[in-house]
Amino acid sequence: MPAKAVYATQGPPLRQQIQRMLDAAPDHSDDGWVHAVIVPDSNRVKGGSVSAEVFKAIKGREYRHVIVVAPTHDGEFERINVCSLDTYRTPLGDVKVSGRLRDELCDEDDDIYVGDEGHFHTHGIDVQLPFLQTVLGEFDVVPIVMGAESPDLCRELGHAIGEIMYNQPTLIVACANITRAEDAELVRLRELIEERHISGLMQLMFSDRMEVEGAGAILVALLAAEHRRAQRIQITALSGPEGEAPGYIGALLSA
Repeated sequence: MPAKAVYATQGPPLRQQIQRMLDAAPDHSDDGWVHAVIVPDSNRVKGGSVSAEVFKAIKGREYRHVIVVAPTHDGEFERINVCSLDTYRTPLGDVKVSGRLRDELCDEDDDIYVGDEGHFHTHGIDVQLPFLQTVLGEFDVVPIVMGAESPDLCRELGHAIGEIMYNQPTLIVACANITRAEDAELVRLRELIEERHISGLMQLMFSDRMEVEGAGAILVALLAAEHRRAQRIQITALSGPEGEAPGYIGALLSA
């Protein structure tokens, strides 16, 4: 398969593409309750096997809400935007956007807004929703784009999501790519994620030693899952960039 191959844009071929990847993926499911996952932000099919391994582990689970956190690809802006749509459209059909959770998030913090800047590109949310439509039953979605990934914004969003997850079957999907890293940094990244070492991750991912698109999404997922006492982390995939293709990470955060 060409390194630059991307997902199909029409329903039937996309559904077949996703199903083939899910069928080929190893099964990492267990008895724990998965509160959050980390998947690639890329629309390249090469990252599909990473997403497939993660989503296969939650196939058939009942989540009422899915909160998808992705980085912006439209240039940095100092705010967190929750999509304004009432319905998010994918090639596999429409997904309802939870207006109630969107309002609750905006009420939790002054840096969280209803807005579409940073949304609607061919990565992140648009790539992962078809996987979710394939493996889950009925759910609604809260699409979030981080216009900036400062430690303060990560803490604010992680805390806000953790608060609204209380007593609600909610899944967090963090979208991220590794765009620059040496082998030593990848080893350290794995260690810090498995240790849930938030300050260490902030220092590493925001340093000049590596570059992660969606570093904020990873931190938000860890912080929010910590609110729900998710202390088990299973890293299903971790790779560095190769040529023009980014590196990918797949992970399950469960209790």
